Amino acid sequence: MADKVKRTTYKTVQKRMKQAKKSSSKQLISFLFIIAAAAITYWYTSNLPEAETPNYSSDQSTEGFYFYRTVGASDYYFDANLLVGDALRDELNQIITSGFTPISYADAKTVLEVSDQSLTDSTKVMNVYTGLLVPAVWDSTSWHREHVWPNSRLGIERVSESSKNQGSDMHNLRAITPAVNSSRSDRFYADGSGDADITDDGGFYPGDDHKGDVARILFYMAVKYDFLILTNDGLEDESNHYTMAGAKMGRLSLLLEWHKEDPVDDFERNRNQKIFEAQGNRNPFIDKPEYVHLIWESKTINDLTEPVETAKHQTFLLSMMIEKRGI
Repeated sequence: MADKVKRTTYKTVQKRMKQAKKSSSKQLISFLFIIAAAAITYWYTSNLPEAETPNYSSDQSTEGFYFYRTVGASDYYFDANLLVGDALRDELNQIITSGFTPISYADAKTVLEVSDQSLTDSTKVMNVYTGLLVPAVWDSTSWHREHVWPNSRLGIERVSESSKNQGSDMHNLRAITPAVNSSRSDRFYADGSGDADITDDGGFYPGDDHKGDVARILFYMAVKYDFLILTNDGLEDESNHYTMAGAKMGRLSLLLEWHKEDPVDDFERNRNQKIFEAQGNRNPFIDKPEYVHLIWESKTINDLTEPVETAKHQTFLLSMMIEKRGI
C-alpha cells in the first residue's frame, strides 16, 4: 500500500514538473517574441521621416511610377499606410478634411502672395502655365486667381468674394497672367508639347513645366470633393456648366501620364506647406505621389515597392501585425 502511494505521488510530481516546464517554455517564447518585436519596431520607426518636416521620396522607376513609402505613427498620412484603391481614397478624404479651415475667395489673394512666391525672388509670384514672375503683392493687374479645376465645372454657381467652398480651396487656386486666364477660360486639359496653348480639339495644354502640377491639383480636388469626377469623356459638353452634372474634369489618362513625366518639384513642396499653414490641410499627391497609382491605376503596394526597400517593408508589415494582435 505504501509503495502504491509512493508511485502515485512520484507520477503526480513528474506530471506537475512537465506542466511547469511547458508553461515556462511558453512564457520564454512569448518573452523572446516580444523582445524581437520591440527591436524590429524600434529599428523601423527610427528610420522613418519626421512628421513635422515631411521629406517623402519622389524616386521613380524606369517606367515613371513613384516608389511606395510607409510612414511613422506621428506622420500626417499614418492612417493611410497599407491602403489601396477606394479604401485609400476614402482615408485620404478623411485626413485632408480633418483640420481643414476654408478661406474666403477674397482672402485667397493674400494667401497666394505667399504660397505662389518664387523660390528665387520673394518679391515675386510665379504665374501658372507661363512661369512668368510678377510682383507678389496683389494689384489686380499683375496676376489673377486661376481655378485649375474651373469654377464652371465645380458643381456650383460662379464664386463670389465671400465664398468659402470648393471654389475658394487654396490648393486649386494659382496666380495667373490675366491674358492667359482669359484664353484658358474653363477648357479641359488636352495633349500638347512645349509652351501652354489652346489645342485643336478645344482643350488647353498647360505647358511642359506645369502639366504635373496641374495633374496633382486635380487629383487633390477629386479626393477632397467626392462629387467631382475625373474622366476622359464628355468634357466638350458646355451645356451643363455650373451644375452638378457638369462637375467633371480631365482628361484623366493624360493627367496620369503628366504626373509621371513632370515630377514633384520644390516649388510645389513649398506651396503645399504654405497652404497647409493657411488652411490646415495638404495635397497628398505632392507629398506621396505614389498614391496616384494606387487609386487610379490599380497598382498594388508590391508593384511600387523599391527593391532596396523590400526588407524594410516586410519588417513594417510584421510590426503592424504585432500591433493589431496586441502583443
